[in-house]
Amino acid sequence: MRFRKRKGYGVHSPFAFGFVTDVLYNNSSYYAYDEMDRNLRWWQKRRVKGLRHLLFRLANFRQPRTMYCEGMDNVLCDASKYGAKGIKILSPKADAVADMILVEAGNEQSLGFLAEGTMMVVLNIHKKKEFWQRLKNDARITVTFDLYDLGIAFARKDLNKQHYVINW
Repeated sequence: MRFRKRKGYGVHSPFAFGFVTDVLYNNSSYYAYDEMDRNLRWWQKRRVKGLRHLLFRLANFRQPRTMYCEGMDNVLCDASKYGAKGIKILSPKADAVADMILVEAGNEQSLGFLAEGTMMVVLNIHKKKEFWQRLKNDARITVTFDLYDLGIAFARKDLNKQHYVINW
């Protein structure tokens, strides 16, 4: 069912098509991949390697100055730090907004860090469908990408509201 939802097929927005082709489906070898994977144990390499590389590319694309990371494995949060040097990690009690948010689905506290220009990455969206649906319907969120296990949401007023299902 998702065969026609791959590599930008059917995506007409220039922003979304560029994001899908240049970030999600980018097969290039980045400078930090070897350094990131060197610290992983053998069982972690198979389990999280592709997701870590994607999180690195997302951080490299967004170049966040601040990030909120909650409820995720530290191995995954660290991948984003490689993509954006000098990133400041916000604590759950911080009274600030984040440029990038990495959370497990269902983390209601993360919505307080959402502001204009934020990119939100949500894991396990198929387990907490009601949270993902509420996020898609949020007035601040304009563009979302459903990668089945992972959801990416952008809060940008310059884009039209659109939801994409991508076979990643």
